Amino acid sequence: MILADSLLENPMLIPSLLGVIVFLQLVGFVVMLAMSGNVKRLMRWASSQELEPIAKHKDLVEVKEESSEQKHLFAEFLSEDPARRELSKKEQFAEFRRWRDKKGLNWKG
Repeated sequence: MILADSLLENPMLIPSLLGVIVFLQLVGFVVMLAMSGNVKRLMRWASSQELEPIAKHKDLVEVKEESSEQKHLFAEFLSEDPARRELSKKEQFAEFRRWRDKKGLNWKG
């Protein structure tokens, strides 16, 4: 009864209510599009972040391989001359550097 009375008093009530509803739906659609763009950006960022630990893992593997190779070279150095085992650690490493240099295993600057 109240609705029928207000329709008779204001015939533009239904079109204006429909206009407000359509406007709010359009605003909601625009907000959803903006959020979708943000989600896509975050997904791209997250996928790029997952690749970095793999690269770091490869670097770690390379460092371990180099360390393992150095250990084998040091064992070979010590086995060549048993008297080298009697030297202090500082003297052993100094001799080891000279030994590597003689064998051409050092990096040249």
